[in-house]
Parts: sequence; C-alpha cells; structure tokens
Amino acid sequence: MKRKIWKTPGWYLFLLLLILSIAAVVQVVVLGVIPTLYLVIGIVALLLINLLLYFMLVSRRVNKINRILGSVLTVFVCAALVVGNLYLYKTNSLFGNITHSGEQRHELSVVVKADSDIESIGDLNASIATSSSTDADVISDFVADVKSKENVDVQTEDAGPLLDMVQTLYDDESEAILLDESYRSMISEQEEYSAFEDETKVIYTYVYYTEISANTSAVNVTQEPFTVLVTGIDTYGSIATTSRSDVNMLVTVNPVTKNIQLVSIPRDYYVETDCDPNLGCAVGEMDKLTHTGLHGADTTRATLEKLFGIDINYTLRVNFSSVQNIVDALGGITVDNRDGYAFSIGGYTFTQDILELNGDQALMFARERKSFAEGDRERGRNQMRVIQGMIDKATSPAILTSYMSFLDAVGDSFETDMSSSDIRALVNMQLSQGGSWTIGSVSVNGTGGTDYCYELGNYAYVMYPDMDTVEAAVEAIQNVENGGDPTNG
Repeated sequence: MKRKIWKTPGWYLFLLLLILSIAAVVQVVVLGVIPTLYLVIGIVALLLINLLLYFMLVSRRVNKINRILGSVLTVFVCAALVVGNLYLYKTNSLFGNITHSGEQRHELSVVVKADSDIESIGDLNASIATSSSTDADVISDFVADVKSKENVDVQTEDAGPLLDMVQTLYDDESEAILLDESYRSMISEQEEYSAFEDETKVIYTYVYYTEISANTSAVNVTQEPFTVLVTGIDTYGSIATTSRSDVNMLVTVNPVTKNIQLVSIPRDYYVETDCDPNLGCAVGEMDKLTHTGLHGADTTRATLEKLFGIDINYTLRVNFSSVQNIVDALGGITVDNRDGYAFSIGGYTFTQDILELNGDQALMFARERKSFAEGDRERGRNQMRVIQGMIDKATSPAILTSYMSFLDAVGDSFETDMSSSDIRALVNMQLSQGGSWTIGSVSVNGTGGTDYCYELGNYAYVMYPDMDTVEAAVEAIQNVENGGDPTNG
C-alpha cells in the first residue's frame, strides 16, 4: 500500500521551503529593482533547487542517507530564504518611508515665561500674542482646537513680526505668545534672546498638517537628466517637521553618462522668496535662503528655481545629523579633502588628504564652519565631499556587507517627492549596468552684509549673491545635462 505524501515527514519540510520560495519571488517582483535577466535566472535556479530537494525529501527512490542530506540542505536553504525575505521586506519598506505622503507637519506652542504661575491654557487671563508670519486660518484652527480639547475660549492679538511678538512677552505686554516651533532656533540665535529656551516654557501644543504640492516636473529618471534639491536641517530633529533649510544643494544627474554635478548654496544667501501663497509665505520678500524652509521644501525649491532660472525636478529633505548613523552603517566612507582645508574640531584633526571617516568624524567634518574664513561656503564644500563619499560607498559592492544596517539608518533620514517607482528604476539601472559615477562639485559665492530679513522681522547677517558664480553654476549644470564631464571646468 502506497504511503500518502502528506504522511511523509519530508513533505512538510518541503512545504515550508515552497512557501518561503514563493514569498521571496513575490517580494522580488514587487520590489522591481532586480534586472529582468537576473530575475529570470534567479527564479529558474530557485525552481530547480525546489525540484531537487522535493525529490530528495519525498521520493521513495532516495535512500536514507540522501534523504537526510536533503533534509539538511532544505533547512539551510529555508534559513537563507528567511534572511532573504527579511532583506526584501525591509527594502520595500524603505521606499515607502522615504517617499513622503504629501503632508508636512507643523507644530505651534503656547509659550509663557518660565517663572510664570500659568501652567495650562485655561489659566490665561489675556489674549495670546501672535506673529504676522502665522497664517490667519491657522490661528483660527488653533483657537478651535483649544475650544474642542480644553473647552477654553482664547483670544489672539497680532503683535507684528516674530521678534516683536517675542519682545511683548519679555516686556510683560503679553502673558503668552503663539510660537511656530520651526522658528525657535532662529529666536535663540539672537543675542538678546539667547536664553529663550531656559526663560520660557510651553503650556499647550497644537499640531497641524499642510498639503505638499504635486510634482509637475517629473522625468524618465533612467533616460533623462534631472535635478534634485537636497535641503534639510543641520540640527538634531525629525525629518517630518518644518524647519529652516540649513543645508541646500542642487544635484544634477545624467543617468545616461553616469555623471553628477553638485552645487552648494550658502544658507545665508539673500534671495527673493517665491512660493505658493497658500503655504503662508510672502511672495517677493527678501530673506535668507535658510528661512524659506520654514514654509516647506517647496518654497525653497521655487525660490532657487527663480534664482538659477532652471527647473528643479525633485526635492530630497535630509536630516544631516543622521549622517553619523548612515556612514557607520556603510562601514565608513572615503573623503577627498586634498582641495580643502586642514582643521581640528571635536578632538579630530582633518588633514588636506584622502580621509577615512567613521560616522562621528563625518558629522564633525560636515558641520564645522567656524574654522574657515569662508565659513558656510567651505562647510557646503565639505558637505558635498561627504555626500560624494557616501554615493561612492553606497554604489560599490561593499554595500552588500552592511545592507541591513544601511537600510535601518536611511529610513528616518530622507524624505523625497520622487516616486517609489522612479527610485526603484534607478536602483534597477545601477544593478543592471554597474559601474561608478563621475561627480563634480561647485559652490556659489557672495559678499557678506546686514539686511532686513522678512521672516525674522529684523536685520541680520546675509550674503548677497555673486551672480557671476550663479551663472557659472548654471553652466556646470547644463554641461552635465548635455553629457559633459562634471570634473572639467
């Protein structure tokens, strides 16, 4: 009498193998980054392995020794598939994490003096002072939120520009102010409010979200040149929250020639703001470039498009403080500082040489600006050097040895409006073609001065753009778009 197949112990081991194999194939297909040829070869190889192990586990023609060998091999293959499925799952999740949802997070705080007896919003006896930079509709929504959650009717009063509002708190003209948290660090940088963090406290928080405009400049990223605005914070904080754009860089990519042009722009560049008025910004007002980030990456993008006279296809928001984790996950990076400056900071000495940097060293190297006569301009160059080192390492075979830790580090560090399908297509292209990328870098220049900054509501240090260097940067971008070598010129 023939033994039923399901009564064979090896059948259940094979069933596990089959389930894991199907899961892996499905995840690979959904991922969409494996070149078709490699995908077909992989599926055929996996099918043959499954057939061989099925024969060794189930067939009555196989002796006991080979059946045991088949069981051992199946266990090893199943273990490999479990790890592979985990890699695939985390990779798929990464694409979802870095592709933003179309919303930007904002946080408003009701702030009082630290020594005030006021502990909750219900203790207020007077109107809350607001800044003219805060949209009237947002203020109305805040009032409604307080009424709904605390059953408290609050009144607000416009106190003018940001620093005027803060001063009313210090002069006891207001017992509370409504502060957009993205402005907090800007206040603390002012000498007269350097202790703002210690001298005030938060008694109520209101969080709201705004829609990010759809990208209208998308291209075929594997066939056409495109430009990405890399913008982000240079402090520790969440990538999801609006903040000043302290890091600003244009990255032009030619996927056909595998050339990349980096353009660094100083945070203090004095520019004419261009944006969607619905974002709460003031179109046409002059301000530092870093302040445009207070109204989202789209505002920074539109402002730079106007300044450079180019189309920027995508934005990539970066938490530059996460550089430390990413570099460590990559196993360190190589940075070419032969054209840079030697300096020491944080116990590290950086020479004019080829540098091997770990995460902490890379962060120190990328953030320092006080050691240089050119300040933020040289910091921008160093940030480009670090980015080039990260690109070189991430596109090299060495990434395979640290892939999982790299995924963990990247997930909370980037956010982009490039679609996940475009990102997958670029990865697919790199895996298909292989090879390294040629990267060039330039930075725009200017002269320092003092001028009125709209968002601050006061005078501050600015850098007036040197339009000759801006035009040179545009030419460098166009050179790469037209197939030229970014290292020439």
